[in-house]
Amino acid sequence: MLKLTRKPASAPRGKHSARLTALLLALTLALALALTACAPGGADVTPGGAATEAPGGAEPTPGAVKSVDSDLADMTWDEILEEADGDTVTFCAWGSGGADAMVQQYWEYIKTRAKDDYNITIEYVEDTAENEQRFVADYENGIGATIDMFWGASGSIAPMGASGALWGDDGNGWVRALPNSANLDWNAADVLYNGTMPTDGYQAQFMKVTPAMVYAADKYDAALAWDETRAEGSSTVYGLPHDLTELSEWVKKYPGKFTYLDLLGSGGFHGKQFVTSALYELTDDGDGGWKAVYDEADGAAARSEKIQKNAEEWNAWAVGSEAGEDAFIEKAGYVWAYFNELEPDLFQGDSGAYYGADAYDMISHVNAGDIAVSFTTCVSIYPKTQSDPSYLPQGQLYLMETSVGYPDFVVVSKNSRHKAAAMVLCNLLLEPEVNAEVTAVTGNAYNLDLTKLDPGDKAIFEDMMAGFPKGTTASPEQLATSAHNVSSGSIAGWIGTAWDSQVVKK
Repeated sequence: MLKLTRKPASAPRGKHSARLTALLLALTLALALALTACAPGGADVTPGGAATEAPGGAEPTPGAVKSVDSDLADMTWDEILEEADGDTVTFCAWGSGGADAMVQQYWEYIKTRAKDDYNITIEYVEDTAENEQRFVADYENGIGATIDMFWGASGSIAPMGASGALWGDDGNGWVRALPNSANLDWNAADVLYNGTMPTDGYQAQFMKVTPAMVYAADKYDAALAWDETRAEGSSTVYGLPHDLTELSEWVKKYPGKFTYLDLLGSGGFHGKQFVTSALYELTDDGDGGWKAVYDEADGAAARSEKIQKNAEEWNAWAVGSEAGEDAFIEKAGYVWAYFNELEPDLFQGDSGAYYGADAYDMISHVNAGDIAVSFTTCVSIYPKTQSDPSYLPQGQLYLMETSVGYPDFVVVSKNSRHKAAAMVLCNLLLEPEVNAEVTAVTGNAYNLDLTKLDPGDKAIFEDMMAGFPKGTTASPEQLATSAHNVSSGSIAGWIGTAWDSQVVKK
């Protein structure tokens, strides 16, 4: 019932005071009864004027405010947009704090789009081990999330999922509620799985990390195939290897002109990806050696399918009870055989094969002419080759036909108070123009299924790819097939030390 609040009189106000007081009380009671009668279902009326549900299970008041926290299944996208309007989201994203200038440029673009298109403010925090731990700690300590969203791969997201900190792990399927999720291939492994983790509708795919080779264009002659005979004493490299089988022959023909990065060094990310590529592209030949999982006559699609199948078998094994580092070392014996075979023909340092410290170390050797080819990922090299010709004067990139990358996902904290805005941002990342921009700026692969796009949206990707990768011709489809769902889950924790013991220290 409404209460009339008035300032008490300090003294009697004349002979009509009692009658006036009675009249006011009567009016107050009449007004309250009238309002109660008007409220739907006989609901009480609160001081704020909002009708609350009456006892007995009466229907809620039409127009009551909904929230994705409790009403997602019953909300339209317009209602989600309305809840998100004017909100602020804290987003933990690598490169947003300046770790990479070109990646930061992309995040600033997203920040502008979010504000202009949806009136959402993004506050970025850099992806560090401390912030990854904070994402989990907020949930475990039962406090409101100080980081609402996180972008990463399975290695960083898996611990978050294990802690129970990810919104939607109860099956609410918020990713499928994003309008732009209709442009994903929901039968594809790299949408359904993040490494060994099923995404289950609560991890929103964002992009795919793209493996690439960087090479010295001034030492390369495109007119000749790599396996043709070169002039005696020539330093020119003829052609480039396009799979690991070719690479094994290529290094014999051009000894000292190739190496890769130390898996335990500061550039270990790239080195691990290269060795992981071998894990999935190759298999045991039955005689203690290695062979490709595909046949020589297989086309690109068949090769991709067989590599993916081998990756999925490894991922399934990695979560089994028999999995462990010692078992991994034994099971991956063909990988160590491959790299031990490469080692004598790698670029040599003072004490044997030279493994680069990081991508920049590799670039310095390419620029100096010491090596002709090295493995990298586009996110570290491509932007700089486009923006700064002095960074890699004669260097260009190309995609190996069998390269394997992995997808990255965006997750939302279960304790976030800004989930609607986080959903809108994830939907923004899946807009065709925005998803193509991640490739244009960072060099990594988009994740949309081009067959689901209308001609106008598909043309965005075709136009973007016209000059990518630098020095090569690659269609959007070719770029997409170079990044499989092969992030290695727990294998990633074993592969560096296993490589060190089985290759470097052998």
